[in-house]
Amino acid sequence: MAKILVVDNNLDMCQIISDILKEGGHTVNVSYNGEDALRKIKKDHYDLIVLDYRLGGISGLVVLKKALQMRPSLKIIMISAFGSDSTKTKARELGAVDFIDKPFDIKMLTQSVQDILTRNTAEKE
Repeated sequence: MAKILVVDNNLDMCQIISDILKEGGHTVNVSYNGEDALRKIKKDHYDLIVLDYRLGGISGLVVLKKALQMRPSLKIIMISAFGSDSTKTKARELGAVDFIDKPFDIKMLTQSVQDILTRNTAEKE
């Protein structure tokens, strides 16, 4: 399955998402801030990142932009309780493949992850 990085400054949210993705057979790492996430992205290859928009320190949009500069083929799902239409548009312009509003239905997140990973696999073939 896929290697996924979950980035959210809410430790409980990271744990919930991580546990659900692990149940789906994925290898999951977590990061609680943007700086740590960028270090991990630089060091390791990830198939997908689930990235919160509002982080302590640098914003999720900055992490999104820098992550894709380092690894252009990386797939990123943004999540946020503060996702205005302009924020969602900006995230997609910067390269996010999906933007999911919190609170979200876990099935919605897992379906998005599955769809993105399936498309990613099909693109590689």
